[in-house]
Amino acid sequence: MLLYNNRRLLRLLLQRQGSIFFRPETLLAGLVLAGLGAAVQHSIDSGWEYAPNIEHHYGFQAVGVGVTFAIVFRTQLAWGRFWEAVTHLHMMYSKWMDAFAQFQAFAEITAKAAFEEGDRARADLLWQKQLRMKWNFALLSAFAAERLSRGDNERMKDDGFERIRSRISMRVEDERCAASLPKFVERRHFKRDSMYDAYPVFEVPSKDQQELLVRSYDHVATVMYWIVWDLADAMKHLDIAAPIQSRMYQELSNGMLGFCNCQKVADVPFPMPYAQLLGWLLIGFSCFIPVYVTIFTGSYIVGPILCFILFMSLWSLNEVAMELENPFGQDANDIPLLDFHLRFTDVLAEICHSNHHAMLSVALANVQGKGLDLSDRGCLNVKGLRVKLTRQGIGRRHPQPGHHPLRSGPACGEHAKAFARCSRPRAY
Repeated sequence: MLLYNNRRLLRLLLQRQGSIFFRPETLLAGLVLAGLGAAVQHSIDSGWEYAPNIEHHYGFQAVGVGVTFAIVFRTQLAWGRFWEAVTHLHMMYSKWMDAFAQFQAFAEITAKAAFEEGDRARADLLWQKQLRMKWNFALLSAFAAERLSRGDNERMKDDGFERIRSRISMRVEDERCAASLPKFVERRHFKRDSMYDAYPVFEVPSKDQQELLVRSYDHVATVMYWIVWDLADAMKHLDIAAPIQSRMYQELSNGMLGFCNCQKVADVPFPMPYAQLLGWLLIGFSCFIPVYVTIFTGSYIVGPILCFILFMSLWSLNEVAMELENPFGQDANDIPLLDFHLRFTDVLAEICHSNHHAMLSVALANVQGKGLDLSDRGCLNVKGLRVKLTRQGIGRRHPQPGHHPLRSGPACGEHAKAFARCSRPRAY
């Protein structure tokens, strides 16, 4: 995916990387039609008996309106597919990130309490689960990115799939590249300034894991099962209520829903009959562009220029739609799946950083003296006003001697009356 500054118009117009307009085959076709326009104009001026002569332009305009509407409609549908893919991809990673963060916090708090109580075996078990969770979540992201980049739409671009095929016939072969696993590299050896064709992970799968994954038809589902199994195994060791722990499963499920929606875009192509019909209409319309433009301009200069512009506008718009229809790929304008995976692993490493645990522990120890008094259970003492947290809401207790919140300044007036009405004293 290319990032650009839309305020730099000249630089944007001359940008060649990822451009549809500057493709050699498109420019060549536009120049050929411009030359044909000049040839048609010469045949009319020379009085050739077979020179075209159109009395009225209604027929060409009707075809042009239909072709333009069909191309615009296809572009709108293609942009919808692209934006849907981006939306569900962000949702997938955000939900998996939430699930990992929740488990990390639950396990860390429980392991710390168990270690302080002398239950070293329980603490070690939870720490091992945390480490394996981090490894498996990185593997889950890598396999999800690889699966989306190898969808049916992208596989049709390979040399062996140039002819049109049905989905049933493709299921006979290696439908998800299960026979070969993607390349992995340990994250500490991954260089961000280099172009890699491997996915950075915290730990490369072991030999037993690789043998199991090679026999699997769905790598993402296999790794997801490993994660759910670890969650279920660690559930009885966590000091967190079961209804709260169920939130982790819900976030994993929402992430898998986002992945399945992305997989839908990666596997289901734009309908072939519509694409075929639009291709024939566009080619037929382009063949008549030199004839129509030349007859109604009568110029050796304006005619070829208009032929080139008219063809390039419609043909390039159709090419844009074709590229947006398959957002997961290796083209310059496709969604960068490797970048999403790398950002996800960065977040996993950041959540597991030991400085977070030390900082949070220090913050809890230093609450005293920061304007809050927790000596009375369930009560807060904020600048002299004692407030008690109850199931019904916040109740106001009697102010501390020497300070009253309703007499703290001259500008009390209506604010003080409103405060007194809204906070009725409670008896304790």
